[in-house]
Amino acid sequence: MNNQNTNQLFDEISEYLTPTTFKKGEYIPLFQNSKREIALIKSGEVFLMKSDINGNLLYLDRFKEQQVFSRIWIYNEDNDLFLVCKKNTEIYFLDYTLFMQKNNSKIMSFLFENFLAYTNYLNQKITILQKKNMEEKIFSYFKILKKESDGKKFEIPISYKDLADYLGVDRSSLMRKLNDLEKKKKIKRQGRTIFWKN
Repeated sequence: MNNQNTNQLFDEISEYLTPTTFKKGEYIPLFQNSKREIALIKSGEVFLMKSDINGNLLYLDRFKEQQVFSRIWIYNEDNDLFLVCKKNTEIYFLDYTLFMQKNNSKIMSFLFENFLAYTNYLNQKITILQKKNMEEKIFSYFKILKKESDGKKFEIPISYKDLADYLGVDRSSLMRKLNDLEKKKKIKRQGRTIFWKN
């Protein structure tokens, strides 16, 4: 489904659903009343975070505008996950079974495509985490970003602290490795902008 069709779909949804508004830094309940509930992000950005044994929040994932997240997609045995708005955010909460009953093919197609995209994304993440060393993890992640940007440079969409959490490495070790890669002229950094020739 292209962006124009997605925009039309969100316009249709807005005719009978009112988005819930969250402010930057506000927490969103991960577990809604129903397992069937799906959240569609109309605008904004949401981070999925995990609380460690010391109460610190670790970055796990992000959901952007016109993406979907759901309780049934996120495994959480210890009930220690949190959704935090990184911007002012508007979200539609809907019960997908209602649209199945109404046979709304547009919405079902949208949800199915999002599910497939998220499954592919999780496979990419597993591939990254399976890499043996930090450099391999970094470059595997950079390949994904470079492919999405389709250019010679790309922007890391999260902070370096969050990137370290995402890769499962220590932040100071990550920064040392990035500095080392710069010295070896494998990459060039300007803030979170990365120039990479490979």
